[in-house]
Amino acid sequence: MGRRRMAILGAGNLGTTLALMMWEKGHRVTLWTIERDVAEAIAQGRENPRYLPGHYIPAEIDISVEISQVLEGAEVIVLAVPSHAVREVSRRMASYLSPGVIIVDFAKGMEVDTGLRMSQVIEEELPPELRRGIVAVSGPSIASELVRKLPTAVEISSKDPTYAQKAKEILETPFFRLYVNEDLVGVELGGVFKNVFAIGAGICDGLKMGVNTKASVITKSLEELSTLGGALGAHPLTFMGLSGLGDLIVTCTSEHSRNRRFGEKIGEGLSIEEAQREIGQVIEGIRATKVAHKVGEEFKLELPIVEQIYRVLYQGGDPREAVYQFMF
Repeated sequence: MGRRRMAILGAGNLGTTLALMMWEKGHRVTLWTIERDVAEAIAQGRENPRYLPGHYIPAEIDISVEISQVLEGAEVIVLAVPSHAVREVSRRMASYLSPGVIIVDFAKGMEVDTGLRMSQVIEEELPPELRRGIVAVSGPSIASELVRKLPTAVEISSKDPTYAQKAKEILETPFFRLYVNEDLVGVELGGVFKNVFAIGAGICDGLKMGVNTKASVITKSLEELSTLGGALGAHPLTFMGLSGLGDLIVTCTSEHSRNRRFGEKIGEGLSIEEAQREIGQVIEGIRATKVAHKVGEEFKLELPIVEQIYRVLYQGGDPREAVYQFMF
């Protein structure tokens, strides 16, 4: 696909990692953040000590807090911001984009109030001529492993498969493989709801429940993930793939998974607020639990794990009792 002018919105661990990957592939990369101290650290020290310490960021990767500057002439926009920021960022970027631009969303979430997936949120904020190029990426993609060039495979999807294929060719590297899946709904929902179940798996870890319990929880979580997705229009087989089972496994087991670690701290006895402070980054599963619970009520679904995690997070439920409730 040749060298592209690429804007990466969000300088967290994933955004910074993607900037390094795309620069190494030969693209012209500009990184945007709202955090001035992060921008200054990268500009002055060529490192992101808050989110990706120990990795040199070449001077050719520009960094800015001015979104208009970052988007000028960009052919590919990568969204690597928390899901709750996607609408605002999409609104801010809309007037700077040109027809034909490819917008690749890595954010995994749904809006609590609207129930919209991230591609739908982006679509609402863009004029009609820009909507065809919206693409979603989801799957097991821990940034700390990507930056070490460990083999990683994910799924990519769009309403227009030609844009998914274009984005695949632009983003793919020898260690980062993207598989096109035409089930956009399923690809996005797998990335949303796996965070709910990762909190449950983390609670098991914090309570020292052992691998029997955790294996059972992950397996039952896959059933609930498929139930939720099916109710919202996804193809059930999608959840047996990378954006379903693959992402569920990595998020429920990795020491780098924020949602799993958050659940672990709750299992160890910390309050919700204390656990959030200790993690120090956005826990997507907290909002996703509220969305999953809402979907379950709307469609009258049996979701014992979702129900118990919701009780722990929003109704003061006991974590140990929750595990027994969603196990039996």
